[in-house]
Order: sequence, then structure tokens, then C-alpha cells
Amino acid sequence: MQRYKFHLFITPIFYEKSFEYGLFGVGRTQMNQIANVHKGNFIFIYTTQKIGNRTRPFIYGPFKVVSEPFYNDELVWAKDENGKDKYPYRVKIDTTVEHICEKPISAQKLYDLREEGRIKSVIDSSALINKSIINLLPSEGKLILESLVQQNAYGSTKESPKKGHNQEENNFDPREFLGEGLKEFRLESQLETYLLNDQNELNSLTQFVNGDKSQYFVDIYNQVSTYIAGGAVDIIAVYEKNLFDMWLKLGVGVFELKKGVLESDSIDQLIEYIEWTARLFPGIKKEMIQGIVVGRDFGNQREREQEIIKKFDDYDRLYNLACYTYSVDENSKIIFKKLTR
Repeated sequence: MQRYKFHLFITPIFYEKSFEYGLFGVGRTQMNQIANVHKGNFIFIYTTQKIGNRTRPFIYGPFKVVSEPFYNDELVWAKDENGKDKYPYRVKIDTTVEHICEKPISAQKLYDLREEGRIKSVIDSSALINKSIINLLPSEGKLILESLVQQNAYGSTKESPKKGHNQEENNFDPREFLGEGLKEFRLESQLETYLLNDQNELNSLTQFVNGDKSQYFVDIYNQVSTYIAGGAVDIIAVYEKNLFDMWLKLGVGVFELKKGVLESDSIDQLIEYIEWTARLFPGIKKEMIQGIVVGRDFGNQREREQEIIKKFDDYDRLYNLACYTYSVDENSKIIFKKLTR
């Protein structure tokens, strides 16, 4: 069964450069957003253009991702204080040979589809200001793709010059820590990137995959906008299993990640995200969702640990919850431990 993954890339002022170089990049604090973009995914680009005295938003695409995420600080978009590019975490993109769409669609189409209830991933304009990448549901991606093809019924021959496609694709390691004794990730985005880069580790926390891995499919979304003020679900992993030659939805892992020691209100936040996930994804019920909160090892903070355990007990009959702490050994290996009651 053919599966498609769609993303909306956001760059208010750098669309032309991205098209010219066939690249899209983000800064260090947003490495987690690009970590979930993979070769073969389809993307659209949200940008703005000045028309007369007005600035109007448009969506270009489709483009196809032709590399895995990589690090390269060659100057493309804007210099940092060291003369390097501010957006070194990158993927290579290219125009689609099947049908090149030169003319964009107005972003109003996105809002119209949202008002019709057919787009849910883009909550409001704040999601288009505060993020660089939005994961789209397959049905949402198809709607935007259809709108672009209708706007460009006869196609175009204007291909990306791909000036940046010869850039070296350097791997990047998100394991950067603070602390002398009990270490923690410097940035929360690095913890998220670590889990996105290691699907086996992610699967071990959700525990949905057992036995032959080829019989499972995992559809991963991250930084999913919600109606909760300032809220975004760190990771949503939707699991399917192949049974009787049919792909059946198995369960969903919803993650709330903290680089430091967990607070009890992290559990309340996780509960809200479980409720939102059940509304967002077709065919997903609350009972199918495993809520997982991850934070740094409690160390000597036993009172805090007991607060978390009590909070879990309060929600025990209503939700499927699990808590993991992480620690870092002398070789920078991350070790996850399940909190037991």
C-alpha cells in the first residue's frame, strides 16, 4: 500500500532562496521539527509576498524531499555572528517531475479548508508564525496538492536550479548535555530529535511493537498544534499492524517530553494532549492511546517522584499512562527507566 507524508514548510521571506538552492533549513532550537522530515516526503512552502502596499501569504508546491536531514552551515539565507548560516539543519528539496506547479495558491484556501473542518493540523495563524514545519495529515496534504494542481492544470517547466544540491550532507548528533553529576539535554528539542532519530527507542517506550517489525507501520507526527494555549504535542506515533493482509490501527503513543525533572502539571498537560489526539486523528479513540511522559532522572528528589506517582494514580482508571526517566552515562548513552508505583 502506497503511503504519503506531507509537510508544510514556513518561510515568510526566504522562499526564492529555497527554490534557487533546492534547500530548506532551520536553526538549532528547531532541529526537532526537521528531524521528522524524510526522503520521499512531499512538502508545500508557505511564504509571503508584497503586492503593492499589502503583504499577502501564498503556498507553493508540491516539492519532494530528496535527502535525509543533515547539517551544513554554508551561507544560503542569513549570517549568524560567526559568519555561518543561521539555518544549518537542512533537507534538500526538488520540483516534482510528474507535474510542476509554478503558480502558488492563496493561503486563504488553507483557511477556507480549515473553516470547513477539512484541515485540523493548522489551528490558526499563530501556527504559521511560531513554527518552521507543520506535519499534515495525509488527507490534508491531498487537499492542498489538489488545489495546487487545479491552479496549474497545464503544468510548468520551471524546475528548481538546485544550486545547493552539491552541499555535503553531514550527520548531526543531538546529544548535548548540561550538568556534572546528573546530566540533562541542553535543549528539549534535542531530546525530541534523539527519539525521532531512533525509532527502535521510541517503539520500546510505547511497547506496541512485538515480534516481526516488518508487520508494523508507524506514522510519526511531532510538534502538533493544539487549541491549548501555547501547546503542541511533542510526538504522536500512530501504530498499524498487518493482520490477514489488512493494515489495522493498533494504538497510538502520545509523548510529552521534558529535558529536566518532571513537574506534576506535566501529567495534566499530557491528558489534554491525549484528548486532542483522539479528536484529531480519524479512527483513533481515547482507549487506544498510550500517554507517555519523559523527564530527567529524579535523583534525590524523592518528593517530586512521589507527586508524579500520586498524579498517575489519580488518572489511572481514565487513561493509559506511563512515565519514563532518562539518565546519561559516561559514554553519553541515554538510558530510559520506567517509573513504577
